Amino acid sequence: MFKNNGRTAAISCLLSAVSAPQTSLADMSDGANELTWVCTETPLHVEFPIIGRHYSGEIHCGTLLLQQDIAGAPEVTFENADPETHYTLMMIDPDANADGSWPDAVLPGTNAPVRHWIVGNISGRLLADGFTEDKASRLGETISVLEPFHHPNIFHVSDRYGLFVFAQPELIEFEPLGGTIRNFDYRGFNAKYRLSAPKASNFFVGVYTSVSPFSGEPFHGIDVGHIWHKTLGEGHLVPGRLGQPGGPTQ
Repeated sequence: MFKNNGRTAAISCLLSAVSAPQTSLADMSDGANELTWVCTETPLHVEFPIIGRHYSGEIHCGTLLLQQDIAGAPEVTFENADPETHYTLMMIDPDANADGSWPDAVLPGTNAPVRHWIVGNISGRLLADGFTEDKASRLGETISVLEPFHHPNIFHVSDRYGLFVFAQPELIEFEPLGGTIRNFDYRGFNAKYRLSAPKASNFFVGVYTSVSPFSGEPFHGIDVGHIWHKTLGEGHLVPGRLGQPGGPTQ
């Protein structure tokens, strides 16, 4: 429980302003290897371990999570995974160092999109049961960790982070990604390895705070600065495609 009622009210306002609307679309592809920022009709089940366990780390199509509370990679479950198929899991930040914060109508930053986690050759059996890298290791499952998990690193106030699962046509001998995690060419990657539209997806909004809201200490810096949600997403709460600001509400 917060020590200060004013702080509780401020955090409630934050949750209302930043949380995204529930979006459900079965088809996430609107062109070859193009990702749209929505959840599949049955969203991918994703649950993060939260430091302090002050709240649930389970995400639901735009759930807000505090950056500093995300301890590590989540458990990812795709209940409809085919046990005879292998899958690639991808986590991407489409906003990166934008000059503002989602859901404000600002263009993505020059670093976007950023790859935060990519794992290939996950068996459908393991994915249906709930995938973590530790579980794969304990069970002796062979996976391909192409990009180790990087926790959110938010420059301003809030960024979106999407998790996508793609069915592979076969077991893949992936080449090392190398280089920077910034400006990730997910279209080229998906085309190279013949990964079509995601089978399941989900996303959350990571939020930066200067101190933990559970500490009772006052916010400072950009938490109370001029950049804090200039427009509060006026007419821009519908998630857009990677590399574009949010589209207008319908």
